[in-house]
Amino acid sequence: MTQPIIQTRNLVRRYGAFIATDNVDFSMMAGERRALIGPNGAGKTTFLNLLTGQVAPTSGSVWLAGEDVSKVAMHRRVRQGVVRTFQLNTLLRESSVLENVQLAVLEQRGVGARMFGGAREQREAAEVAMGILQKLGMAAHAGHRISELAYGRQRLVEIAIALALRPKVLLLDEPAAGVPPADSHLVMDTIAGLPSDIAVLIIEHDMKLVFRFAQRISVLVRGRILTEGTPAEIAADPQVREVYLGKTRHE
Repeated sequence: MTQPIIQTRNLVRRYGAFIATDNVDFSMMAGERRALIGPNGAGKTTFLNLLTGQVAPTSGSVWLAGEDVSKVAMHRRVRQGVVRTFQLNTLLRESSVLENVQLAVLEQRGVGARMFGGAREQREAAEVAMGILQKLGMAAHAGHRISELAYGRQRLVEIAIALALRPKVLLLDEPAAGVPPADSHLVMDTIAGLPSDIAVLIIEHDMKLVFRFAQRISVLVRGRILTEGTPAEIAADPQVREVYLGKTRHE
């Protein structure tokens, strides 16, 4: 049987008497498109922090491709393929789009600590970065400074940076937040078109985007998985409608 690309077992995170993550068993297969939804305070961001290693579990474990990574530092998990965008990555606003992605390529290759590496490394990284931008339809913006881009385009640069880190699992925390409605389709179309071998998990409050994107949806309430299912199953679930969706929120 094929093993999950990422999995949690009895995952718990306590803050004093408060239980933010309560015995969560969760798994995703390679290439899966999953959404994590739930009311404010449900523990969604804490759960992502546990997956990335930004926060250590109180108990339980996190597994990546069959390996227990519960005690692996965040930067090492990135190298192993767990990449989070939109909060983890900070764009260099006065550098070009190409330079931002190029730096991520160098980091993934282990030469980021030497800044831009040698001339050959820099040239090769630039070629890889440009290839990524071409795939995302961003090549025309390669020479623009980040500060010159509309916010939706900046989100696309963050996706390009994520791809430069060669993720196995891509975690997106509210990818459309702050993006004007007219531009949100750019972000979601780009996410939908990501390589099919990358597992993608999004946290998103816009249910139209969730139902458009996700193959499966996990519902988190008070730190626990309430239920999981297809978009149709989640939309019809009376428990989900009561605690989160409401009568018309998914329509």
